[in-house]
Amino acid sequence: MGYARDLSIDGLMEDKPQLLWASHYLCALAKALLDDAELGMMKTH
Repeated sequence: MGYARDLSIDGLMEDKPQLLWASHYLCALAKALLDDAELGMMKTH
């Protein structure tokens, strides 16, 4: 998540939309991983 945040800041400050898209992709991937981990933890209880 830290890298996604850094990409967002760099993309905004340097006017580089490709960095913003990379940040968006990384955030979506991180959310999917966290959602899956949460589901896995719920199944063990």
